[in-house]
Amino acid sequence: MNGPDHTRRRAISHAIERRLRREAGYRYILMGLIAASVLALDQLTKVIVRATIPVGDTVEVLPGVHLVDTVNTGIAFSLFPGRQVLVSVVTLVAIGAIAVLLVGFAGRHALVPIGGGLLLGGSIGNLIDRVFRDGVTDFIAIGPWPPFNVADIGVVAGAILLVTALVLSGGDG
Repeated sequence: MNGPDHTRRRAISHAIERRLRREAGYRYILMGLIAASVLALDQLTKVIVRATIPVGDTVEVLPGVHLVDTVNTGIAFSLFPGRQVLVSVVTLVAIGAIAVLLVGFAGRHALVPIGGGLLLGGSIGNLIDRVFRDGVTDFIAIGPWPPFNVADIGVVAGAILLVTALVLSGGDG
């Protein structure tokens, strides 16, 4: 069985394995670049808002869309206010768990690195605020929704893309 067919099959198998490893590497790089971009945009927008909009003031951008400078000491929709240490620890554990899951899930669908990068970048952006500012700067106010920020957009969009990838991949990779 060590004839030309076996050698050819083995060479093809090795080439496929190399290609899959290379593609996985690109997906991890893409995920990291997206996470870093969301994190940078989130932190930059928060710095600009804190420097230009006094706390409590409102700037109308479009009808029904305002910029405000608020501090959320809780999590989504201001749940668990004033528990920064607990929320920070839970967030850090969640980020670690998500990162581990994404390593195994990255090859399942092309949306995974995009969704994972958005989710991780947003989570880290809000964690930085909790740890260093004792609350998350929220500044986008649309209609009746509580104010939110770029990190929140990343977390929600990333979660939606990851669920979509799971459904499209059949949930079994």
